[in-house]
Amino acid sequence: MFQTQSVRPWLVCLGGAIMLFAVMGLGSNVYSVYQPYIIAQNGFTNTQASWIITTRSLFIVLGMLTAGALCRRFGVRRTAVGAMLLLALSRFLFGAAHSLPAYLGAAAITGAAYSWGGMIPLSLLINSWFRDRNAFALGMASAGSGLATILFPGPITWLIQRWSLPAAFWCEGAFVLLLTLLVLVLVRDTPAQLGLHAYAQNTSPEKTPAPIVHPAPQGMTPLYWGMFLVAVFLTGAPTGIGISNVGVLYRTEGYTPGTAAALVSCVGLALIAGKILYGELADRLGGKLSSFLLYGVALAAYILLCLAPNGSQLCAFAAAISFGLALPLSNVSYSIWSKDFLGDEGFASGLKWSQSLYAFGIVVFGPVPGWMADRTGSYVPSYLLFLVMMALSFLLIALVYRRTKAGGRPV
Repeated sequence: MFQTQSVRPWLVCLGGAIMLFAVMGLGSNVYSVYQPYIIAQNGFTNTQASWIITTRSLFIVLGMLTAGALCRRFGVRRTAVGAMLLLALSRFLFGAAHSLPAYLGAAAITGAAYSWGGMIPLSLLINSWFRDRNAFALGMASAGSGLATILFPGPITWLIQRWSLPAAFWCEGAFVLLLTLLVLVLVRDTPAQLGLHAYAQNTSPEKTPAPIVHPAPQGMTPLYWGMFLVAVFLTGAPTGIGISNVGVLYRTEGYTPGTAAALVSCVGLALIAGKILYGELADRLGGKLSSFLLYGVALAAYILLCLAPNGSQLCAFAAAISFGLALPLSNVSYSIWSKDFLGDEGFASGLKWSQSLYAFGIVVFGPVPGWMADRTGSYVPSYLLFLVMMALSFLLIALVYRRTKAGGRPV
């Protein structure tokens, strides 16, 4: 029994990693590999192609607003499995698309799958299964999206060049169906469903650990709540749109398709390390200091991305690594901030609004990179805008931490 108690939460964590591998990694991050081919083979302008990402983001917003209710109504496991089936359907529709409206329809389904099988259900799952190492487990599970970004750009590029764009999408859809079966086997909503309790360190099999209470801090006034939401909103475009356009950024600046795919994979590798490292740092240093360190890496990343025209592969891979390390700002950080600023009682609400404002930021700025690229011939101006937005977000989060005095080193 004790062995089962110790191992089962980590199997659920693995199931959560597979969820995000599919809906975030394949559904969103890896899409940047497809974008240049979709533009070239369909004769789309950069602005038209940007609307595919914008449509996906719009339905992510709508999905985020309903994800919590769906998880309460049907359970996390059923909601996540349904989301993955929708993702598989979207890949098949992308493969069959030959017009912009068809691509937009597939993107809409992808957005719904992203939100119903993404960070909201994962955070609820980890919160139920882990009393200790909560941030670390969340980082481990969410790192699944980065693994997809490592493994798939190369094979997808090969499938497109060797066979066709539709063949790549159809193969991806079939693979998502296999992943859905694994999630069905591994994930359960709560430990109580299996007669277990949440993971805790240094406990004997005879003792059930008492839950730790995280009260809301003093000082979170409506003004600072608004500042927090604006800070989250400002992270949406730099991270969500930023990762979707990495491939086309470097292709536009003259890098080869193989190099662009390698850079996307490099982002994914660093993303895995970043999520695990951020989770570990948050457990050890607290949300405040770990978040400040992450923002520092993010600002350095956008500076390096803006140097893409210099043609230096060393600079390009340094940009990809630092960008991947910083991307936990777009997912893991929201769970940590929600608990830091709102406590246990406000956690679910804070997470819902954080994820929704993040996706809304992508919707608002979704067409901007393509529009700017059509007028300037480069995606670099967009990444310069992202740098400014991330700096403003950092300032606002720092002010909220200063006001609430939350996120200190755990005792």
